[in-house]
Amino acid sequence: MEEMNKNKKKKRSILKAIIVTLIVFVLIIGLIGGTVFAIYINKAKQGLPNIDIYTFSPDQASQIFDYKGNLITNVYATENRIYVKLSEISPIAIKAVLAQEDKRFYEHGALDYKGILRAIYVAIISRGRTIEGASTITQQLARTMFLTQERTIDRKIKEALLATELEKRFTKDQILEMYLNQVYFGSGAYGIEQASLTYFGKHAKDLDLAEGAMLAGIIQAPSEYNPYANFDYAKTAQKEVLDKMLSYKMISQDEYNKAINEEIKLTNKPVEKDNMGYVIDYVKDFVASKFGSTMLYAGGLKIYTTVIPELQKAATQAIDEVLNKAENDNIFPKGKKDSKGVIQPQAALTAINANTGAILAMVGGRDYDNTKYNRTVALKQPGSSFKIFDYTSAILYGSITPSSIILSENYTIDNWTPHEWEGKYFGYLSVREALNQSSNVCAVKTALSVGLERVIFTARKFGITTPLNPYPSIAIGSFEIKQLEMANAYATLGNGGIYHEPYIVTKILSSDGRVLYEHQDQSYRAIPEDVAYIMNNLFSYVMAHKSNAKISGLPSAGKTGSTDNWRDAWFDGYTPNISVSVWVGPDSDEITFPDVMNAGARFPAMIWRKFMLVAMNYFPKNDFAKPQNITFKNAYDDTGYLTDKPSDGKTIIKYAYHNGFLPGTDIRDLGFVVVRVVKDSGLLAPPTCPLDLTEERVFIKGTEPTQYDPRYETVTQTLSISTDKDTYKVGEPINISVDASQFDLSNKTLNLIIDNLPVANLTNEQNGFYNYSILALRTGDMKIEAYLKDSNGNVVAYGEKIITINP
Repeated sequence: MEEMNKNKKKKRSILKAIIVTLIVFVLIIGLIGGTVFAIYINKAKQGLPNIDIYTFSPDQASQIFDYKGNLITNVYATENRIYVKLSEISPIAIKAVLAQEDKRFYEHGALDYKGILRAIYVAIISRGRTIEGASTITQQLARTMFLTQERTIDRKIKEALLATELEKRFTKDQILEMYLNQVYFGSGAYGIEQASLTYFGKHAKDLDLAEGAMLAGIIQAPSEYNPYANFDYAKTAQKEVLDKMLSYKMISQDEYNKAINEEIKLTNKPVEKDNMGYVIDYVKDFVASKFGSTMLYAGGLKIYTTVIPELQKAATQAIDEVLNKAENDNIFPKGKKDSKGVIQPQAALTAINANTGAILAMVGGRDYDNTKYNRTVALKQPGSSFKIFDYTSAILYGSITPSSIILSENYTIDNWTPHEWEGKYFGYLSVREALNQSSNVCAVKTALSVGLERVIFTARKFGITTPLNPYPSIAIGSFEIKQLEMANAYATLGNGGIYHEPYIVTKILSSDGRVLYEHQDQSYRAIPEDVAYIMNNLFSYVMAHKSNAKISGLPSAGKTGSTDNWRDAWFDGYTPNISVSVWVGPDSDEITFPDVMNAGARFPAMIWRKFMLVAMNYFPKNDFAKPQNITFKNAYDDTGYLTDKPSDGKTIIKYAYHNGFLPGTDIRDLGFVVVRVVKDSGLLAPPTCPLDLTEERVFIKGTEPTQYDPRYETVTQTLSISTDKDTYKVGEPINISVDASQFDLSNKTLNLIIDNLPVANLTNEQNGFYNYSILALRTGDMKIEAYLKDSNGNVVAYGEKIITINP
């Protein structure tokens, strides 16, 4: 018996030792495991991203709006999101999301331990057939903001740690706001605001119960429950959300019934607005140049533009209809493409508000998806459409009048001979008819008569920024320019000679509504109003003879343009309110259409007319305003002589002239020039030469003297010229002051000359000072000269100053 007791004690001792050993082993393993786990957790914490309420800024899409404030498109890099505050979200939609994703959100911490246990229990009793989500909204936010979607233990641990950190640093409302703006709802929509706009065309604050429940149902499977792709599935998910809300007593039975039976009206599925592509790219380039690409694509900017979508659509349709018909009629080969796979010929259209410079429509090609190259800002030869600057300069400086006669003939200048587009010369033409016939010879002669530098100066005042050199061929558009600038040049005429810098963005707001940019009008008078009116009158005559462009009852003006071999064709037409430039041609010399007469009066004119039939309805149909200093006089069409007599068998035309410069019946109107020379030398008389030593002489144009008599190019008395500063930037105003206080200024006139071009005759002085302001229009040195003359035209004093203009 005693032996038996000993054995029992021994067994108990062994068992006890085993148990103790096991306990110690488990404790050691637990300690080691706990240590390893603690090290792992600490390492995981160190690898977590920094979370700060002040640096939290999810990418937000920027929005581009049209002239009425309607959305054109969202601009974003990867996530199309419009951030809104929690207070700007419908409360019932918030309840729907909570019911679906985390009904105890305001009751638990970062992790919902009850939810985890419940999910395990449901999975066990259903034998895995039912799986309940156990992730809280905070965990989901941590995952979507900072982690990947991979299903690993490492990711789950980091998710829990991040969720815990989020709960420490943010309030529940802040977390919910971030979540609702972060979560993906399908169809490229991130956040509830963009989802609401995408599916229902309304803001998140306006969502009702049925709509909010449908959005909440999308979250778990955005592709499967996308209402555009699977509306029935989306309705099923919506019902599941509503069932939960009813069971959680978030809504009443009546609210449930109403929502279940509500007909959901989806907005039309978003489509790529390809007719807006060129506008969008142009706006994006502008914004990026001011604020950078990051702000553009992720800063949530609100960008308001001048674009009229209906006109953008009309421009696209006009181009397509005219050129598609030309292909169907076998005028252009159908489907011809260049080596880049781009359809040819191409076309471009720019429409500008003549009164403001606002860009109304911009189509840079036939098919944006095929070619995103924007031809409205590409360099193209303008051909005869450049003649606006030849004739405007000549009218401005008085080398011609509308009735002046110019001879179209075989004419050579600097070893270059301009040819007429018809292959034959026209003979004697009035200025008006020379424009209508688009005579190249007459344009070259006109430009030379006024001076090529003056032609370039006028082009600069009209907004042409591309390189222009004073070669005779410039008169017929041999240098490349941008269509946008040409459209605005003709707009300057339509606006009575006032230039407005073209613009497309009116205002840019930050994501929180602060004004970051607002357009400021940059305008100035480029030419006198009477000169603009005379040019408008001439171009109205041209328009009246272009059957493919003119529209009955619409006062309008315009000019065609074509280049050698019919490569580039233009039509620039305008009214007092809108200017529209159209270009048609191949992108490069790689493609040619030798058998097609691609004239400006053909396809571009047709496109212009189709577009204007729509655009004219957006503006008054008023005529060009006639200034008070404009006089209409009759003149013989063949000589340009004024006449008050009734027709005696000759053609008599009524021309517009500005007062003080009416053509007479002298020899100057027949291809001759009258210049003042020094009597004894025959050289040109400089302004400083006494009048009694000079006389006027008649020369055939081109044979007159060009050198001043050096004996009279200086004066003893000097004028002091001052400016605000000595260096300016292009576009800055230059305030000029000429000090003539030492002279008796009665019956005196101050002639102001800029870079050899007369700009003003000043008679009004203030305490002996003559003041004048101009804009810096080109880079380089600018020479300012002032001549003080008496009533007989004798120079009393002279002064000059050179300033510098930088880009």
